[in-house]
Amino acid sequence: MPSHPTHSEKLNHSWSRRDFLKTLALALATIPLRPALTLAQTGSTKFFSRQKTERPKKVIVIGAGLAGLTTAYELTKAGHEVTVLEARNRAGGRVFTVREPFVDGLYAECGAEWVESNHEYLLRYIDEFGLPLYRGSFRDNEDEGLQYSPRARKTHEHLEQTTKKINSFEHLNPSLPELDKLSFYEFLQQMDAPPDMIDQMQRQISGLMAINIESISALHMLNEFALPEAPASFRVAGGNDQVPKTLAKHLREHIHYSRPVVKIAHEAKSAQVTFLENGRQQIISGEHVVIAAPFTCVRKMEITPALSVEKMKAINTLAYGQILKAPLQFRERFWLKYEAEARKGLQSLIGSVYESTGGQPGPRGILLAYIPDKSGMEMASISAEQRVEKILAKVAEIHPQAPKYFEAGYAKWWQEDPWAGGTYAYFRPGEITTVRTMIAKPEGRIHFAGEHTAGWQGYMNGAVESGHRAAAEVQAAG
Repeated sequence: MPSHPTHSEKLNHSWSRRDFLKTLALALATIPLRPALTLAQTGSTKFFSRQKTERPKKVIVIGAGLAGLTTAYELTKAGHEVTVLEARNRAGGRVFTVREPFVDGLYAECGAEWVESNHEYLLRYIDEFGLPLYRGSFRDNEDEGLQYSPRARKTHEHLEQTTKKINSFEHLNPSLPELDKLSFYEFLQQMDAPPDMIDQMQRQISGLMAINIESISALHMLNEFALPEAPASFRVAGGNDQVPKTLAKHLREHIHYSRPVVKIAHEAKSAQVTFLENGRQQIISGEHVVIAAPFTCVRKMEITPALSVEKMKAINTLAYGQILKAPLQFRERFWLKYEAEARKGLQSLIGSVYESTGGQPGPRGILLAYIPDKSGMEMASISAEQRVEKILAKVAEIHPQAPKYFEAGYAKWWQEDPWAGGTYAYFRPGEITTVRTMIAKPEGRIHFAGEHTAGWQGYMNGAVESGHRAAAEVQAAG
Protein backbone atom coordinates (compact mmCIF):
# COMPACT_ATOMS: atom_id res chain seq x y z
CA MET A 1 0.00 0.00 0.00
CA PRO A 2 1.59 3.35 -1.03
CA SER A 3 2.44 5.71 1.81
CA HIS A 4 1.21 9.29 1.87
CA PRO A 5 3.73 12.13 1.54
CA THR A 6 4.98 13.83 4.66
CA HIS A 7 4.06 17.43 5.49
CA SER A 8 7.41 18.75 4.27
CA GLU A 9 7.41 16.58 1.13
CA LYS A 10 3.95 17.83 0.28
CA LEU A 11 4.89 21.47 0.60
CA ASN A 12 8.05 21.16 -1.47
CA HIS A 13 6.05 20.72 -4.68
CA SER A 14 5.90 23.54 -7.22
CA TRP A 15 2.57 25.24 -7.91
CA SER A 16 1.07 28.32 -9.45
CA ARG A 17 0.57 31.09 -6.90
CA ARG A 18 -3.16 30.43 -6.64
CA ASP A 19 -2.90 26.61 -6.53
CA PHE A 20 -0.10 26.87 -4.03
CA LEU A 21 -2.07 29.06 -1.65
CA LYS A 22 -5.05 26.73 -1.93
CA THR A 23 -2.92 23.65 -1.28
CA LEU A 24 -0.92 25.24 1.51
CA ALA A 25 -4.20 26.01 3.21
CA LEU A 26 -5.33 22.41 2.89
CA ALA A 27 -1.97 21.13 4.04
CA LEU A 28 -2.27 23.07 7.28
CA ALA A 29 -5.73 21.81 8.20
CA THR A 30 -8.53 19.72 6.76
CA ILE A 31 -10.94 22.65 6.30
CA PRO A 32 -10.83 25.00 3.27
CA LEU A 33 -9.20 28.37 3.79
CA ARG A 34 -11.96 30.22 1.99
CA PRO A 35 -15.25 29.40 0.25
CA ALA A 36 -15.11 28.71 -3.47
CA LEU A 37 -16.12 31.94 -5.22
CA THR A 38 -16.39 33.17 -8.77
CA LEU A 39 -15.74 36.62 -10.15
CA ALA A 40 -19.42 36.98 -10.87
CA GLN A 41 -20.16 36.50 -7.17
CA THR A 42 -17.64 39.14 -6.13
CA GLY A 43 -18.93 41.64 -8.69
CA SER A 44 -15.34 42.59 -9.48
CA THR A 45 -15.34 42.10 -13.25
CA LYS A 46 -15.83 45.41 -15.04
CA PHE A 47 -15.10 45.08 -18.74
CA PHE A 48 -14.57 48.19 -20.85
CA SER A 49 -17.74 48.80 -22.85
CA ARG A 50 -16.08 49.37 -26.29
CA GLN A 51 -18.84 51.86 -26.98
CA LYS A 52 -17.77 54.12 -29.85
CA THR A 53 -16.77 57.54 -28.58
CA GLU A 54 -18.31 60.72 -29.93
CA ARG A 55 -15.05 62.57 -29.29
CA PRO A 56 -11.89 60.61 -30.15
CA LYS A 57 -8.93 61.41 -27.92
CA LYS A 58 -5.25 61.27 -28.65
CA VAL A 59 -3.75 58.85 -26.12
CA ILE A 60 -0.12 57.84 -25.50
CA VAL A 61 0.40 54.47 -23.83
CA ILE A 62 3.80 53.79 -22.29
CA GLY A 63 4.57 50.08 -22.31
CA ALA A 64 3.45 47.16 -24.49
CA GLY A 65 3.06 44.57 -21.79
CA LEU A 66 -0.38 43.07 -21.23
CA ALA A 67 -1.62 46.18 -19.39
CA GLY A 68 -0.55 48.61 -22.10
CA LEU A 69 -1.69 46.36 -24.95
CA THR A 70 -5.10 45.90 -23.33
CA THR A 71 -5.51 49.65 -22.78
CA ALA A 72 -4.56 50.40 -26.38
CA TYR A 73 -6.67 47.61 -27.88
CA GLU A 74 -9.80 48.65 -26.02
CA LEU A 75 -9.37 52.35 -26.74
CA THR A 76 -8.84 51.74 -30.45
CA LYS A 77 -11.99 49.61 -30.48
CA ALA A 78 -13.80 52.65 -29.09
CA GLY A 79 -12.40 54.92 -31.79
CA HIS A 80 -9.57 56.72 -30.00
CA GLU A 81 -6.21 57.58 -31.56
CA VAL A 82 -3.60 55.59 -29.66
CA THR A 83 0.20 55.48 -29.84
CA VAL A 84 2.10 52.83 -27.86
CA LEU A 85 5.76 53.40 -26.96
CA GLU A 86 7.65 50.26 -25.96
CA ALA A 87 11.27 50.24 -24.76
CA ARG A 88 11.89 46.61 -25.76
CA ASN A 89 12.00 45.20 -29.27
CA ARG A 90 9.04 42.94 -28.50
CA ALA A 91 5.59 43.06 -26.93
CA GLY A 92 4.60 41.18 -23.78
CA GLY A 93 6.73 42.63 -20.98
CA ARG A 94 6.94 40.06 -18.22
CA VAL A 95 5.06 37.51 -20.31
CA PHE A 96 8.14 35.85 -21.78
CA THR A 97 8.03 32.51 -23.59
CA VAL A 98 11.51 31.13 -24.36
CA ARG A 99 12.04 29.01 -27.49
CA GLU A 100 15.81 29.19 -27.94
CA PRO A 101 18.10 27.29 -27.48
CA PHE A 102 15.46 24.54 -27.47
CA VAL A 103 14.59 22.22 -30.38
CA ASP A 104 11.59 20.23 -31.65
CA GLY A 105 9.37 23.25 -31.11
CA LEU A 106 9.70 23.08 -27.32
CA TYR A 107 9.25 26.20 -25.23
CA ALA A 108 9.10 27.27 -21.59
CA GLU A 109 7.56 30.17 -19.67
CA CYS A 110 10.28 32.28 -18.09
CA GLY A 111 7.76 34.93 -17.12
CA ALA A 112 4.09 34.79 -16.18
CA GLU A 113 2.93 31.19 -16.33
CA TRP A 114 -0.65 30.43 -15.30
CA VAL A 115 -4.11 31.15 -16.65
CA GLU A 116 -6.78 30.21 -14.13
CA SER A 117 -10.35 29.30 -14.88
CA ASN A 118 -11.74 32.40 -13.13
CA HIS A 119 -9.36 34.86 -14.81
CA GLU A 120 -12.19 36.36 -16.80
CA TYR A 121 -10.33 39.42 -18.08
CA LEU A 122 -7.55 37.33 -19.60
CA LEU A 123 -9.88 34.58 -20.79
CA ARG A 124 -11.91 37.13 -22.73
CA TYR A 125 -8.99 37.63 -25.13
CA ILE A 126 -8.06 33.97 -25.19
CA ASP A 127 -11.61 33.22 -26.30
CA GLU A 128 -11.83 36.20 -28.66
CA PHE A 129 -8.62 35.18 -30.44
CA GLY A 130 -9.37 31.44 -30.38
CA LEU A 131 -6.22 30.52 -28.47
CA PRO A 132 -6.20 26.93 -27.15
CA LEU A 133 -5.31 26.10 -23.55
CA TYR A 134 -3.94 23.00 -21.92
CA ARG A 135 -4.47 21.97 -18.34
CA GLY A 136 -1.77 22.29 -15.71
CA SER A 137 -0.92 19.04 -13.96
CA PHE A 138 -2.20 19.97 -10.51
CA ARG A 139 -3.77 17.43 -8.24
CA ASP A 140 -6.53 18.29 -5.80
CA ASN A 141 -6.25 15.21 -3.61
CA GLU A 142 -2.56 15.16 -2.64
CA ASP A 143 -3.38 16.36 0.86
CA GLU A 144 -5.46 13.25 1.57
CA GLY A 145 -4.32 11.36 4.63
CA LEU A 146 -1.98 14.01 6.02
CA GLN A 147 -1.89 14.61 9.76
CA TYR A 148 -1.73 18.02 11.49
CA SER A 149 -1.28 19.20 15.04
CA PRO A 150 -4.17 20.78 17.02
CA ARG A 151 -2.12 23.95 17.36
CA ALA A 152 -1.74 24.23 13.58
CA ARG A 153 -5.44 23.57 13.09
CA LYS A 154 -6.32 26.30 15.58
CA THR A 155 -4.06 28.77 13.77
CA HIS A 156 -5.62 27.79 10.50
CA GLU A 157 -9.15 28.29 11.79
CA HIS A 158 -8.13 31.81 12.83
CA LEU A 159 -6.71 32.38 9.35
CA GLU A 160 -9.96 31.20 7.79
CA GLN A 161 -12.13 33.46 9.95
CA THR A 162 -9.90 36.46 9.26
CA THR A 163 -9.86 35.80 5.52
CA LYS A 164 -13.67 35.80 5.38
CA LYS A 165 -13.55 39.48 6.41
CA ILE A 166 -11.30 40.49 3.50
CA ASN A 167 -12.41 41.97 0.18
CA SER A 168 -9.37 41.84 -2.10
CA PHE A 169 -10.87 44.33 -4.55
CA GLU A 170 -11.54 47.20 -2.12
CA HIS A 171 -8.36 49.20 -2.66
CA LEU A 172 -9.68 52.53 -1.48
CA ASN A 173 -11.05 51.16 1.78
CA PRO A 174 -8.99 48.08 2.69
CA SER A 175 -10.50 45.47 4.98
CA LEU A 176 -8.92 45.07 8.45
CA PRO A 177 -6.45 47.97 8.01
CA GLU A 178 -4.88 47.32 11.39
CA LEU A 179 -3.28 44.14 10.00
CA ASP A 180 -1.29 46.20 7.52
CA LYS A 181 0.94 47.28 10.41
CA LEU A 182 2.24 43.72 10.69
CA SER A 183 4.40 41.58 8.48
CA PHE A 184 2.92 38.18 7.72
CA TYR A 185 5.57 36.67 9.99
CA GLU A 186 4.46 38.87 12.88
CA PHE A 187 0.84 38.01 12.17
CA LEU A 188 1.58 34.27 12.39
CA GLN A 189 3.45 34.83 15.64
CA GLN A 190 0.47 36.72 17.09
CA MET A 191 -1.73 33.74 16.24
CA ASP A 192 0.64 31.40 18.09
CA ALA A 193 1.43 29.46 14.94
CA PRO A 194 3.72 26.49 15.65
CA PRO A 195 7.34 26.88 14.51
CA ASP A 196 7.12 24.15 11.86
CA MET A 197 4.08 25.88 10.31
CA ILE A 198 5.94 29.22 10.23
CA ASP A 199 9.01 27.54 8.72
CA GLN A 200 6.96 25.90 5.97
CA MET A 201 5.13 29.13 5.19
CA GLN A 202 8.44 30.98 5.15
CA ARG A 203 9.93 28.59 2.64
CA GLN A 204 6.90 28.20 0.42
CA ILE A 205 5.66 31.81 0.39
CA SER A 206 9.22 32.94 -0.31
CA GLY A 207 9.15 30.51 -3.20
CA LEU A 208 5.81 31.48 -4.69
CA MET A 209 5.57 35.19 -3.80
CA ALA A 210 9.28 35.76 -4.46
CA ILE A 211 9.74 37.47 -1.07
CA ASN A 212 10.15 36.42 2.55
CA ILE A 213 7.30 36.65 5.04
CA GLU A 214 9.15 39.19 7.20
CA SER A 215 9.02 41.70 4.33
CA ILE A 216 5.45 41.38 3.06
CA SER A 217 2.41 42.94 4.72
CA ALA A 218 0.12 40.54 6.55
CA LEU A 219 -2.79 42.27 4.84
CA HIS A 220 -1.22 41.66 1.43
CA MET A 221 -1.02 37.92 2.13
CA LEU A 222 -4.58 37.84 3.44
CA ASN A 223 -5.70 39.63 0.27
CA GLU A 224 -4.02 36.82 -1.68
CA PHE A 225 -5.81 34.17 0.37
CA ALA A 226 -9.15 35.96 -0.14
CA LEU A 227 -8.98 36.08 -3.94
CA PRO A 228 -11.59 33.88 -5.64
CA GLU A 229 -10.47 30.30 -5.93
CA ALA A 230 -10.07 28.69 -9.35
CA PRO A 231 -10.92 25.02 -9.90
CA ALA A 232 -8.39 24.66 -12.72
CA SER A 233 -5.14 26.17 -14.04
CA PHE A 234 -3.93 26.30 -17.64
CA ARG A 235 -1.16 27.47 -19.96
CA VAL A 236 -1.70 28.81 -23.47
CA ALA A 237 -0.85 26.14 -26.04
CA GLY A 238 2.03 27.39 -28.13
CA GLY A 239 3.20 29.73 -25.36
CA ASN A 240 1.63 32.39 -23.17
CA ASP A 241 3.19 35.02 -25.40
CA GLN A 242 0.52 34.20 -27.98
CA VAL A 243 -1.78 36.55 -26.05
CA PRO A 244 0.41 39.70 -26.26
CA LYS A 245 1.58 38.76 -29.76
CA THR A 246 -2.00 38.57 -30.99
CA LEU A 247 -2.92 41.86 -29.31
CA ALA A 248 0.18 43.45 -30.85
CA LYS A 249 -0.75 42.11 -34.28
CA HIS A 250 -4.08 43.95 -34.04
CA LEU A 251 -2.21 47.09 -32.97
CA ARG A 252 0.69 46.84 -35.39
CA GLU A 253 0.40 50.37 -36.77
CA HIS A 254 0.04 51.83 -33.27
CA ILE A 255 3.11 50.26 -31.56
CA HIS A 256 6.61 51.72 -31.80
CA TYR A 257 9.31 49.40 -30.43
CA SER A 258 12.74 50.28 -29.02
CA ARG A 259 11.38 53.67 -27.93
CA PRO A 260 12.23 54.11 -24.23
CA VAL A 261 10.50 57.06 -22.60
CA VAL A 262 12.72 59.52 -20.75
CA LYS A 263 10.36 62.37 -19.86
CA ILE A 264 6.66 63.13 -19.34
CA ALA A 265 5.50 66.75 -19.26
CA HIS A 266 1.84 67.35 -18.46
CA GLU A 267 -0.42 70.38 -18.41
CA ALA A 268 -4.07 71.05 -17.72
CA LYS A 269 -5.27 69.94 -21.15
CA SER A 270 -2.38 68.06 -22.76
CA ALA A 271 0.78 66.07 -22.21
CA GLN A 272 4.06 65.58 -24.02
CA VAL A 273 6.17 62.44 -23.92
CA THR A 274 9.87 62.47 -24.78
CA PHE A 275 11.36 59.19 -25.96
CA LEU A 276 14.54 57.93 -27.61
CA GLU A 277 14.56 56.83 -31.24
CA ASN A 278 17.93 55.50 -32.38
CA GLY A 279 19.51 57.43 -29.53
CA ARG A 280 17.91 60.78 -30.43
CA GLN A 281 15.14 62.44 -28.44
CA GLN A 282 11.71 62.75 -30.04
CA ILE A 283 8.53 64.30 -28.63
CA ILE A 284 4.92 63.24 -29.10
CA SER A 285 1.89 65.10 -27.77
CA GLY A 286 -1.48 63.83 -26.65
CA GLU A 287 -4.46 64.54 -24.45
CA HIS A 288 -3.88 61.62 -22.08
CA VAL A 289 -0.94 59.43 -21.09
CA VAL A 290 -1.32 55.91 -19.69
CA ILE A 291 1.76 54.69 -17.84
CA ALA A 292 1.60 50.91 -18.18
CA ALA A 293 5.15 50.13 -17.12
CA PRO A 294 6.55 48.78 -13.83
CA PHE A 295 7.43 51.52 -11.39
CA THR A 296 11.04 50.30 -11.54
CA CYS A 297 11.03 51.80 -15.05
CA VAL A 298 8.89 54.85 -14.29
CA ARG A 299 11.30 56.01 -11.59
CA LYS A 300 13.90 56.50 -14.34
CA MET A 301 11.64 58.97 -16.19
CA GLU A 302 11.54 62.69 -15.54
CA ILE A 303 7.99 63.79 -14.77
CA THR A 304 7.29 67.51 -14.83
CA PRO A 305 5.67 68.97 -12.93
CA ALA A 306 6.14 66.28 -10.32
CA LEU A 307 3.11 64.25 -9.36
CA SER A 308 1.72 64.30 -5.81
CA VAL A 309 4.14 63.51 -3.02
CA GLU A 310 2.30 60.25 -2.32
CA LYS A 311 2.40 59.12 -5.94
CA MET A 312 6.07 59.96 -6.39
CA LYS A 313 6.90 58.07 -3.21
CA ALA A 314 5.02 55.03 -4.52
CA ILE A 315 6.83 55.23 -7.85
CA ASN A 316 10.22 55.51 -6.19
CA THR A 317 9.78 52.88 -3.48
CA LEU A 318 7.37 50.15 -4.65
CA ALA A 319 9.10 46.80 -4.21
CA TYR A 320 9.19 43.89 -6.65
CA GLY A 321 9.89 40.22 -6.03
CA GLN A 322 12.95 38.51 -7.48
CA ILE A 323 12.87 35.23 -9.38
CA LEU A 324 15.34 33.30 -11.50
CA LYS A 325 13.70 30.82 -13.88
CA ALA A 326 15.92 28.34 -15.70
CA PRO A 327 14.45 25.89 -18.22
CA LEU A 328 16.70 22.93 -19.00
CA GLN A 329 16.13 20.71 -22.06
CA PHE A 330 16.75 16.94 -21.92
CA ARG A 331 16.78 14.48 -24.81
CA GLU A 332 14.38 12.22 -22.91
CA ARG A 333 11.84 12.84 -20.18
CA PHE A 334 13.75 10.54 -17.90
CA TRP A 335 11.78 11.63 -14.86
CA LEU A 336 8.73 9.81 -16.20
CA LYS A 337 10.67 6.56 -15.91
CA TYR A 338 11.80 7.09 -12.34
CA GLU A 339 9.25 9.40 -10.79
CA ALA A 340 5.49 9.67 -10.54
CA GLU A 341 6.07 13.34 -11.41
CA ALA A 342 8.99 15.74 -11.76
CA ARG A 343 8.05 18.25 -9.06
CA LYS A 344 10.57 18.45 -6.27
CA GLY A 345 11.99 21.05 -3.97
CA LEU A 346 15.63 22.01 -4.42
CA GLN A 347 17.59 20.60 -1.52
CA SER A 348 20.05 23.42 -0.86
CA LEU A 349 18.06 26.38 -2.22
CA ILE A 350 14.63 27.87 -1.78
CA GLY A 351 12.92 26.87 -4.99
CA SER A 352 11.67 23.93 -6.96
CA VAL A 353 11.93 21.99 -10.20
CA TYR A 354 8.99 20.98 -12.37
CA GLU A 355 8.27 19.94 -15.93
CA SER A 356 7.21 22.83 -18.16
CA THR A 357 6.48 20.72 -21.27
CA GLY A 358 3.65 18.55 -19.96
CA GLY A 359 1.33 19.55 -22.80
CA GLN A 360 3.99 19.50 -25.53
CA PRO A 361 4.65 16.47 -27.79
CA GLY A 362 7.86 14.60 -28.47
CA PRO A 363 10.45 12.58 -26.53
CA ARG A 364 12.42 15.60 -25.41
CA GLY A 365 11.28 17.61 -22.42
CA ILE A 366 12.12 20.62 -20.27
CA LEU A 367 12.51 20.83 -16.53
CA LEU A 368 12.23 24.35 -15.17
CA ALA A 369 14.12 25.42 -12.05
CA TYR A 370 12.24 28.15 -10.18
CA ILE A 371 14.59 29.96 -7.79
CA PRO A 372 13.24 33.02 -5.94
CA ASP A 373 14.37 35.71 -3.55
CA LYS A 374 17.77 35.30 -1.85
CA SER A 375 18.59 31.99 -3.53
CA GLY A 376 18.05 33.60 -6.90
CA MET A 377 20.27 36.53 -5.93
CA GLU A 378 23.07 34.11 -5.04
CA MET A 379 22.72 32.42 -8.42
CA ALA A 380 22.62 35.76 -10.24
CA SER A 381 26.08 36.74 -9.05
CA ILE A 382 27.73 34.50 -11.67
CA SER A 383 27.74 34.58 -15.48
CA ALA A 384 24.82 33.31 -17.55
CA GLU A 385 26.76 30.23 -18.68
CA GLN A 386 27.82 29.41 -15.15
CA ARG A 387 24.23 29.79 -13.95
CA VAL A 388 23.01 27.00 -16.22
CA GLU A 389 25.90 24.75 -15.15
CA LYS A 390 25.31 25.42 -11.47
CA ILE A 391 21.53 24.98 -11.75
CA LEU A 392 22.02 21.68 -13.61
CA ALA A 393 24.23 20.53 -10.74
CA LYS A 394 21.50 21.51 -8.25
CA VAL A 395 18.89 19.65 -10.30
CA ALA A 396 21.20 16.61 -10.34
CA GLU A 397 21.05 16.51 -6.54
CA ILE A 398 17.38 15.53 -6.79
CA HIS A 399 17.39 14.03 -10.31
CA PRO A 400 20.76 12.20 -10.57
CA GLN A 401 20.05 11.23 -14.19
CA ALA A 402 19.85 14.87 -15.33
CA PRO A 403 23.46 15.42 -16.58
CA LYS A 404 23.29 12.28 -18.73
CA TYR A 405 20.28 13.57 -20.68
CA PHE A 406 20.96 17.34 -20.61
CA GLU A 407 21.17 19.17 -23.95
CA ALA A 408 20.62 22.92 -23.48
CA GLY A 409 19.51 25.50 -20.95
CA TYR A 410 18.61 29.13 -20.37
CA ALA A 411 18.44 31.30 -17.24
CA LYS A 412 16.34 34.44 -16.76
CA TRP A 413 17.00 36.63 -13.72
CA TRP A 414 14.32 39.31 -13.71
CA GLN A 415 16.10 41.78 -11.47
CA GLU A 416 18.76 42.45 -14.10
CA ASP A 417 16.19 43.04 -16.84
CA PRO A 418 16.38 46.84 -17.37
CA TRP A 419 12.70 47.06 -18.39
CA ALA A 420 11.38 45.02 -15.47
CA GLY A 421 13.69 45.20 -12.46
CA GLY A 422 11.85 42.31 -10.84
CA THR A 423 8.76 40.15 -11.19
CA TYR A 424 5.43 41.22 -9.68
CA ALA A 425 5.04 43.94 -7.06
CA TYR A 426 4.49 43.30 -3.37
CA PHE A 427 3.43 45.60 -0.56
CA ARG A 428 5.45 45.92 2.63
CA PRO A 429 3.90 46.49 6.06
CA GLY A 430 2.02 49.78 6.06
CA GLU A 431 1.69 50.02 2.27
CA ILE A 432 -1.70 48.36 1.66
CA THR A 433 -3.40 51.21 3.54
CA THR A 434 -1.23 53.94 2.00
CA VAL A 435 0.46 53.08 -1.32
CA ARG A 436 -2.15 50.65 -2.62
CA THR A 437 -5.08 52.98 -1.90
CA MET A 438 -3.76 55.57 -4.37
CA ILE A 439 -1.44 53.70 -6.71
CA ALA A 440 -4.04 53.42 -9.50
CA LYS A 441 -5.53 56.91 -9.19
CA PRO A 442 -5.03 59.15 -12.21
CA GLU A 443 -3.34 62.51 -11.72
CA GLY A 444 -4.46 65.10 -14.22
CA ARG A 445 -3.82 63.75 -17.71
CA ILE A 446 -1.75 60.81 -16.47
CA HIS A 447 -3.31 57.39 -15.84
CA PHE A 448 -1.75 54.22 -14.45
CA ALA A 449 -2.06 50.57 -15.45
CA GLY A 450 -0.17 47.39 -14.61
CA GLU A 451 -0.50 44.38 -12.33
CA HIS A 452 0.65 46.51 -9.40
CA THR A 453 -2.53 48.59 -9.68
CA ALA A 454 -5.01 45.69 -9.93
CA GLY A 455 -7.23 43.61 -7.68
CA TRP A 456 -5.71 40.51 -9.28
CA GLN A 457 -2.31 41.93 -8.39
CA GLY A 458 0.65 39.89 -9.60
CA TYR A 459 -1.25 37.99 -12.30
CA MET A 460 -1.63 38.34 -16.07
CA ASN A 461 -5.33 38.68 -15.33
CA GLY A 462 -4.52 41.69 -13.13
CA ALA A 463 -2.55 43.38 -15.90
CA VAL A 464 -5.51 42.97 -18.26
CA GLU A 465 -7.93 44.10 -15.53
CA SER A 466 -5.95 47.31 -15.12
CA GLY A 467 -6.04 47.95 -18.85
CA HIS A 468 -9.84 47.86 -18.83
CA ARG A 469 -9.93 50.29 -15.90
CA ALA A 470 -7.45 52.70 -17.52
CA ALA A 471 -9.34 52.62 -20.82
CA ALA A 472 -12.58 53.43 -18.99
CA GLU A 473 -10.90 56.35 -17.20
CA VAL A 474 -9.67 57.84 -20.46
CA GLN A 475 -13.05 57.32 -22.13
CA ALA A 476 -14.84 59.09 -19.28
CA ALA A 477 -12.34 61.93 -18.88
CA GLY A 478 -12.95 65.41 -20.25
